[in-house]
Amino acid sequence: MKRFSIAVVTVALTLAACGGSSTTPAASASGPSKVASIAAEVPDAVKAQSPLQIATDATYAPNEFINPDTGAIEGWDIDFTNELCKVMGLVCTFNNVTFDDIIAQLKASTPAEQAGGDKPRYQFSVSSWTPTSDREASGIDFITYYKAGEAWIVKASGGATISSAADMCGKNVAVEAGTTEESDAWGYMGQKVGGTPIAGDTDNCKKASKSDITVQSFTTQTQANSALLSGRADIGWLDQPVAGYQVKQTGSKLKIGGQPCSVSPYGIAIVKGSALEKALIDAVKYLIDNGYYHTILQNWSVTEGAIGSSDVALNNNNSIGAACVPSY
Repeated sequence: MKRFSIAVVTVALTLAACGGSSTTPAASASGPSKVASIAAEVPDAVKAQSPLQIATDATYAPNEFINPDTGAIEGWDIDFTNELCKVMGLVCTFNNVTFDDIIAQLKASTPAEQAGGDKPRYQFSVSSWTPTSDREASGIDFITYYKAGEAWIVKASGGATISSAADMCGKNVAVEAGTTEESDAWGYMGQKVGGTPIAGDTDNCKKASKSDITVQSFTTQTQANSALLSGRADIGWLDQPVAGYQVKQTGSKLKIGGQPCSVSPYGIAIVKGSALEKALIDAVKYLIDNGYYHTILQNWSVTEGAIGSSDVALNNNNSIGAACVPSY
């Protein structure tokens, strides 16, 4: 997936239904409580940092977004994270951060510095992250909690036709900066983001005697969606649950093009060596095994990406089914 100014919103541990909002489902009447064995896995030094600061890019509805009626950060990722925090016996505060800035901010202080009393800016991030080897090599671990593919959206009336990556050639494609879709669009042309050629790789558009893709990168997914709706872009490329949500929210002014591809895990992003890693893994498994996880996904109509607790893993980069683009 995925500000110069950072908005901070503290979300109550049990989310109530949003009065008057048509975008937000009613929260579950009951949720999990603190689980003593999991809470005991959280070091005292981390507990002392309460409330924990969680980074998310709240422009990716229904996963994470700003409720227009209340200004609160909401979404199924947010509900899920709130329940993780309850199980660990922690209070969490969500911070709306530009997606492309989150990893650098997570690494602003190392685990060793934190052990010495340095409080990190953000303890972890839940923001529809797709684990990749590049992100992991930079010092980030990912804890699997969901799976989703990439999907194209186009205008339902008079829009572009797309059924595969080849149909992006010669088109303006709107993506959010820092996302897998952004790197895949450039990678299809044998280039790194920004246009630097990848040594030994192939420009698949030129190979097919087609014009290159014009990749339009936006700071937020909201801006990318607007570019498509206004006609400044021909195609939008984003994660499957977010694409489906946009189709519904625009009254079917948009439609999905082709089939979702490169179905991959979502992971909680956390700096390597974090003292919270074990507690987070066990909390995710607890929510799955005890039905809370499924209830959240059901509330938001995103159950197609559900995983089992046996699928919760560290740095699972494996895609399922057809890939969107050849490896690059």
